[in-house]
Amino acid sequence: MIHFPLLRTRRLTVQLRELSISESVAVAGMPAHFSEAECTAFLRAAVQSAQGIDDPAGWTVQERMLAVAHYLAATAEDGPDFALGEGRYSDYLDGANDIQTQTQQVEVGEVGGDAWSIRHLTGSMAESIERMAGEVLDASGNPLSGRLHWILGAMAAQMVRSGESVPGADLAEGAFDEFLVARMKIMSAFPESDFSALMALYFAGREKLHHLFKIEFSKDGIVAMPKGGAAANLPPARFPVRSCLSRVALELVGKPAESGL
Repeated sequence: MIHFPLLRTRRLTVQLRELSISESVAVAGMPAHFSEAECTAFLRAAVQSAQGIDDPAGWTVQERMLAVAHYLAATAEDGPDFALGEGRYSDYLDGANDIQTQTQQVEVGEVGGDAWSIRHLTGSMAESIERMAGEVLDASGNPLSGRLHWILGAMAAQMVRSGESVPGADLAEGAFDEFLVARMKIMSAFPESDFSALMALYFAGREKLHHLFKIEFSKDGIVAMPKGGAAANLPPARFPVRSCLSRVALELVGKPAESGL
């Protein structure tokens, strides 16, 4: 049995536990391209207790990264400051900057006569963006994909106009998916100058909500950027749930090559 130290942040107090083989196999058998859904399933199994917010789907994507990394820190062969490609875990974790518990949404500015705010990107939102890949088309009728899909989806989920009522990500999955796709379609039809201005506000607002990890989007989803200083030139990193699973579990579902960071 592996011992996991208590994980404490400003919003969460989490006790992790080792997955059973059946739980590991269930997670290992999930489609690899649904990494956010896989992360939620893994954390729901690995969390023995949580104070603050019970369901990991309601945690921010940064808090979810921290919990997965905390599991890896207790299980990795090279110790708590485990290797992440060319760097180490400590090159990416910005532990001095935890979430501001009193600031869940911040004003970012005005575009097209509307005042906008930004809210945190949660696991539920990220899962919806992941599920809705290919549902929004460009002007030529081709599905938006890759990094553009993730940026547009995150903007649609996180950006809020002053005075409007938007659903929380705790809404039923199908209903939030419908909201997200409709909003992505609206934003993708903005004049280029307005969209560019809104995107600039989005990235500036995301900096105001920064905590734990500096996130960015790749063609495959959410990644962590190095925190700067001596690590500034390191590449983006991911914290794949499959790195938390044993080779036995992966082999049992026919995916032995998918282990490792």
